[in-house]
Amino acid sequence: MKNKAVVLWSGGKDCNLALLLAKEKGFEITALVTFHSAATEFRAHPKEWMELQAKSLGIPHLFLEIKEPFTENYEAQLSKLRSQLDVNTVVSGDISEVHGNSNWISERALAVGMEVFLPLWHAHRKEVLQQLLDAKFEVMLTMVKAPWFDGQFVGREINPALISEFEKLQIEKNLDICGENGEYHTMVVNGPGYRSPITVSDANIIQFEEMYHFNDLQLKLNADFETPVLEKHKLCVTCGIPFSCYTHGCWCSELPMIMPMENITDCLCPTCLKAEINKKLVENNHEPLV
Repeated sequence: MKNKAVVLWSGGKDCNLALLLAKEKGFEITALVTFHSAATEFRAHPKEWMELQAKSLGIPHLFLEIKEPFTENYEAQLSKLRSQLDVNTVVSGDISEVHGNSNWISERALAVGMEVFLPLWHAHRKEVLQQLLDAKFEVMLTMVKAPWFDGQFVGREINPALISEFEKLQIEKNLDICGENGEYHTMVVNGPGYRSPITVSDANIIQFEEMYHFNDLQLKLNADFETPVLEKHKLCVTCGIPFSCYTHGCWCSELPMIMPMENITDCLCPTCLKAEINKKLVENNHEPLV
């Protein structure tokens, strides 16, 4: 039986390479997972870009909101992924400690009994970039930060010439050539597993504080794929019909919050949940859902 895993996803170079290496290691990838807060603006890693990546890769993509207290909320979300998707491993493209901090996701996963696969951890920076080139990933800079870069670098592809520029900046301005300290961010437009490349047909470049990034992006796939969804992995406690409660988050979040529901111990399928909500609405002299 394959080891089932989820991949922490930003759409950038490191998580894409980690996905490839996890597949080569024999992991069965259940979903791509993007944890975010309500305040996340996705300047460097546009949501619509990540959604097109998921379509091209044919892997479900989950946006999961994290609230304070962050430690407890991360662990709760990981525990939910483990129990509902039957995954036991989290794959991450982390390369090293940031600002001397320990690996956050490893600590959170350990707390809920999950394994972590970090194929790039403590790898030599030049080796990581060379692996991207060898695997023929097409990687674009989507956000860069002064004083290392200016707006002219946004949109450039990582290739041997750009890596040489990175190495010069490493000497001159102490650049981490993989951008581990936030010097630059990337998105992948094509590579192993992609059934169609992502085309950036139009975009503006704007400055925000010391950063330069894409704005007003126009993106498209060169083929029409359906949005991948998770297999039905839960059984409704009322009717017993299998269903999925993860499709770009939880579909039930769009329904009225009628709580508590007495004697209900787990999730209901869409039909049974709607029936339960309508029962509560009628009991309280409100119009039922159509």
